[in-house]
Amino acid sequence: MIPGMWNVGLKEWAVTIDAIARGEQIVLLRKGGIREDGKHFKIEHEQFFLYPGHFHEGEALLKPEKRSLFDGSEPDEFDEVVDLAVFAEIEEVIEISTADELSALEPFHIWSNEFAAKRFNWKPLHPLNLIIVRGHILQQPQALLVMPDYSGCKSWVEFIEDYPVGVTTPAIPDRRFNAQVAAIKSALAAVGATAG
Repeated sequence: MIPGMWNVGLKEWAVTIDAIARGEQIVLLRKGGIREDGKHFKIEHEQFFLYPGHFHEGEALLKPEKRSLFDGSEPDEFDEVVDLAVFAEIEEVIEISTADELSALEPFHIWSNEFAAKRFNWKPLHPLNLIIVRGHILQQPQALLVMPDYSGCKSWVEFIEDYPVGVTTPAIPDRRFNAQVAAIKSALAAVGATAG
């Protein structure tokens, strides 16, 4: 159940948030940030606003056919306000332990192979978290005043006050969402069957 008010955000690349909002993907890949406790990502919340951020490399981290999605006007790390436009719920978390599994996910996201590999290869002793999320579009996006504590390379941000979630619309209908989840699991299962 989606709450009326919430005070937690998960930082994610603005272009990825846009892809989730358009129903182009339903996954996030996480291992952690430089300022995470132990530099290891933990699932601390099942529901959260998607907090838009940026990567300095920009469009080079997208598949060539998706680079038109990057318009260079992403939120800057030093912006005083960011817009919260998507609320997400975690459907499932799957550990990705092999490069073959990562390759099997290629059809299900907008990122370049280099971007996905970079996330996979960081801290190689730890598995990569494939987070399947259900995105909900806020009818009334919220302008979040950025506080100093929100900045930096960390995943989770607890806001100093609750923000309205309000009326939302699923980014994609149930049937299409369930079909995408099934396709992801089928692709990963095929890798496992080949490896076995």
